[in-house]
Amino acid sequence: MSTFRVSGVPAPQGSKTGYIRGGRVVLVESSKKVKPWRVAVAQAATRAHLHTEPIDGPVDVGVEFILPRPKSLPKRVVHMVRKPDLDKLIRSTLDALSGVAYVDDNRVRAITAVKRYQTPGETPGALITVKEIQ
Repeated sequence: MSTFRVSGVPAPQGSKTGYIRGGRVVLVESSKKVKPWRVAVAQAATRAHLHTEPIDGPVDVGVEFILPRPKSLPKRVVHMVRKPDLDKLIRSTLDALSGVAYVDDNRVRAITAVKRYQTPGETPGALITVKEIQ
């Protein structure tokens, strides 16, 4: 089992825009924030999995997304029920782990995920756990 922290603002994987270039269809992410988030996740996973190959069997993944708390939000609000969508945050993060923590995201057997606002003194990011199933 490996647990590691990713620093940065988690970015949801949104829709893609398609266009034709040279007779081929090219898909481009609609959000420019997805690529930096994926790079940060892949780098953190690489550091956490030094000297190991990506897992080629089933894995369970746990993710706690820590998002910036808007200044206008009352302090009594604890649970995050606003954008970004949790499923889109999971998609971008699991894709970034493919080829690094595990061979492909089709190896993920179970996911536990939560999103919350950062607490005072805490930085945005994610706490990720990847557990190989024997």
